[in-house]
Amino acid sequence: MKCYFHCDTNMYERRVRGFFETVMLPVGISSVILMICLLLSFRNLIHREMLVPAAITVCALIFVFALVAWVLLGAAARLTAVHSRYTYIEIGLRDVIVSSYAGQYVHFGERVVFRDLFIIPLDMLEEVGEVSVRGRKKIQFVGKSDAFRGYNGNSQRLGYIFVDGVLKFTEPYYELGGGVKCDRVVIPSRFGNVSRLVKSIDDAKKRLAELPPDKPYVFREMPDVREKRIRENINKLRNF
Repeated sequence: MKCYFHCDTNMYERRVRGFFETVMLPVGISSVILMICLLLSFRNLIHREMLVPAAITVCALIFVFALVAWVLLGAAARLTAVHSRYTYIEIGLRDVIVSSYAGQYVHFGERVVFRDLFIIPLDMLEEVGEVSVRGRKKIQFVGKSDAFRGYNGNSQRLGYIFVDGVLKFTEPYYELGGGVKCDRVVIPSRFGNVSRLVKSIDDAKKRLAELPPDKPYVFREMPDVREKRIRENINKLRNF
């Protein structure tokens, strides 16, 4: 069973490659053809005083091509970096943790990253699968009424650890509250094979069902306190 699903960041590279193949490649070929036409018609263009406008047009086309390519490659690299770190699905012993990158800004020269975090208890999860919303594929988690918890905030403050299989936030604010309750979570399908994710969650639910029940809490008095109480009772009896 796989317990950690990273965001498939190759999707951004595929989108850039597809844009280059469908739009930028024809533009590049057109630029090369125009350059050849300029060279072949060099004398005629000089005679008609059209060389400079034609050269400016071709250079402007090449500049726009290079600028768009630079912007697309930069955006793809940035999205790959942030989603590979902040967008994931983790399957714990009792919960499914869904984390999604939710933007960033610069504050006093430091980058502040926000993300959405959803805590989905396995015993409250009723259905998970891929759905189509307005022509786009999404992953949907459906549970019992107000069974899930959703948080949005600074990524550094949304850290968590597992203590005996139970999720605990490292930030007291989020440990005590600070979230919203919901019964449905819908996120973009960015994790590759969804069927593998569904199978891993089903296996985790079976594993949770096979765990032994929690032992009932038994109050145990500290030895020093017990001895002190016994001595006090003995003294009371002697004084009686």
